[in-house]
Amino acid sequence: MQASADDLAGLADEFCQASIAGHTDRPVQLLAARPELAGYNLATALVLGDVDKVAAAIEADPTVVTRRDPRFGWPALHAACASRWHRLDPSRAAGLLAVATALLDAGADVNGSPEPARAAHWTPLLCAVAGAPNPAITQLLLERGAVPTDEALYLAGFEPDHRCLRLLLDHTADVRAVARKALAAPISGDDVAGVRLLLQAGADPGQYHDDDGRPCAVSYAVVRSNRSAEIMDLLLASGADAARPGPDGTSPLALATSMGRADLVELLGQHGAADDATDADRLLAACVRADRATAERLVSGQPGLLSQLTGEQQASTMTGAAEAGRTDALRLMLDLGFDVAARSPDNGSTALHAAAFAGSAAAAGLLIERGADVEARDTEWDSTPVGWAVVGSGIQPAGNPAADWLATTRALIEAGASLDGITLSPDDLKPPSAAVADLLRRHGVREEPGIGA
Repeated sequence: MQASADDLAGLADEFCQASIAGHTDRPVQLLAARPELAGYNLATALVLGDVDKVAAAIEADPTVVTRRDPRFGWPALHAACASRWHRLDPSRAAGLLAVATALLDAGADVNGSPEPARAAHWTPLLCAVAGAPNPAITQLLLERGAVPTDEALYLAGFEPDHRCLRLLLDHTADVRAVARKALAAPISGDDVAGVRLLLQAGADPGQYHDDDGRPCAVSYAVVRSNRSAEIMDLLLASGADAARPGPDGTSPLALATSMGRADLVELLGQHGAADDATDADRLLAACVRADRATAERLVSGQPGLLSQLTGEQQASTMTGAAEAGRTDALRLMLDLGFDVAARSPDNGSTALHAAAFAGSAAAAGLLIERGADVEARDTEWDSTPVGWAVVGSGIQPAGNPAADWLATTRALIEAGASLDGITLSPDDLKPPSAAVADLLRRHGVREEPGIGA
């Protein structure tokens, strides 16, 4: 019996964490397999919006309102505000709002933070707008005196419907003085409406900070992220500097040239940016366009031109072609002498990783033919290209309109890719597609039991 109790306690901890920090249906699976989790303790009641149980707990011991979770240092209000159950089961949304209201009525600090050593900046408001934004609780917190911050605007800016972002902007007295990092969110998502909303509210593109909170030239950031010309136009019209270089000293126009973004080059030039692109930038642009004649003319005219390209430039240009399934562009780069093993500085991935994740079967086949290492591991997830293909088959990113993850995974396996470490389980957080899962089974990948087994 003790083992069973210990097992339930562990599941309750996992359930609460997945209800707050996860991005899958894992908590739904846990609750379905073990319904007794719903009434297990106060923590599960908080994330599920069980206002009767929470109210009874407050009446029995008012200190539960301010008591901090011993593992994470979070007060009760944080858990209710961060819960994703209003999305996982919309019938629980009213209960979560009622729980937050009860906690505030009982003295919870609307601007309180966890213990200093444990992510002290996480206020209830940040919890309410991050991950799975909860407009109802966001409005409640703002009405009770929560103070909008740049971080709150940033986190709310990832939500496509902008409901929480609009609420925050309505309660921010001076958006221009607050917003720095905020613009990075809609720029990251290529969200034209979100950028426009922040600019109209007073956000200053000249004070832009990137996703890591570092000051950065916003025009360069838009080019570097390969975002839309409409976003660039909005920012330039609002005063963004068209010529300010990025941290590597490259101007936005030179970078746009190297990426083959003629539309951005034109816009930047219209706003005063000088054409400082080099022949190396023009070579990269020709590669992106698969313009073999121009690329070969540039290389033959300047024998040392290829050596001027950094490993990062080669990796990023090949990755873009691999993701989009542009085998013509990719073949040109490899024919010119691009390093098939070049790695992204962001996560140590290769072009073969990118092709695998995007389901670009022909690109993956070409890279393998040219010597790409099927066992290369990235530096962030320590995963091989076949692992990226398995995950990509389930997520199915939209970069390649002719994506075929089954063919891509099969090509990697036939090229000798090891399946060690790859398993199948109904509880996988990032499961493969059904077709890829069936292929893996046929190649001996073992099945693991789920929660209820």
